Amino acid sequence: MNELVSKASVHAFYADAIPRGRNTAENLQATTSERFNTLLESIGDGTPTTALDLGYGTGTYTIALARAGFRVVAVDQIPTDVLLRRTDGAGEWARRIDPRECLAENFAIDEDFGVIVAKDVLHYLARRDVESLLTSAVTHARGANYHYLEVFTGITRRSVDGRLLRIEGEADYSPGSFRHIVEQIYDGWDLTLLWSEHAEQDSRTGRNCFEATTATVIAANNRAA
Repeated sequence: MNELVSKASVHAFYADAIPRGRNTAENLQATTSERFNTLLESIGDGTPTTALDLGYGTGTYTIALARAGFRVVAVDQIPTDVLLRRTDGAGEWARRIDPRECLAENFAIDEDFGVIVAKDVLHYLARRDVESLLTSAVTHARGANYHYLEVFTGITRRSVDGRLLRIEGEADYSPGSFRHIVEQIYDGWDLTLLWSEHAEQDSRTGRNCFEATTATVIAANNRAA
C-alpha cells in the first residue's frame, strides 16, 4: 500500500527549492525543451499574442514566451518576487510578464490565450481540476491557439528506504486514461501526443526515486475563425 504524502508538504518543498535556485532531481533549472522551441518558432501571425504559463516554476518558459513577443500571465504558488527578481532590469520583454501567486487549480482560465504552457504541474492536481482547466482553456480558445503540456503518467515514487509513496489528491493518470481525456477535450484540434520514459535518482542512494511515462501534448486549434 502506498504511503500518502500531503499536498501541503509538496507546496512547501517547491516554495523552498525554487527561491534558493536548487536544481533538484527533476532538474528545475533545465532550459526549454527542443519540442517547445520548435513549436514557438512555428507560431504564425494568426495566434493571439497572449500566453499563460501554468505552474511557471523557475520562469524559464515564461521568459521564452515573453522574449518571443507574448504578454504572459505566469501562475504559480510561490511568491511572485522570485520571478520579478530574475527579470528585473532585463529589458522591454520583461514588462510583458504578469506573475500571479495562485495554485494552478484555483486559476480561472476565462480568456483567449494564444499559447498555454503547463509543464510538470498537472499531475499534482486532482483529475477533476485537470479536466476543468483544460476544458476551460479549449472553450475560451478563439484564435489559432497552441497548448503545450508535459504531464507525468503511470507514476511510481519511492522513499529513500524503498517505500511506495503517493501524493494526496494527485491525478494518478495511466498513459491510457490520460490519452483518453486529452483526445476527448481536444476534439477537433490538431493533436500530437508523444511519450517518453522518465526517471529521477535519489542522490543519497543512487536508486530511482521517481519513474513515470511523460506525455507531451502539442495541440493546435483548427477551429479558429
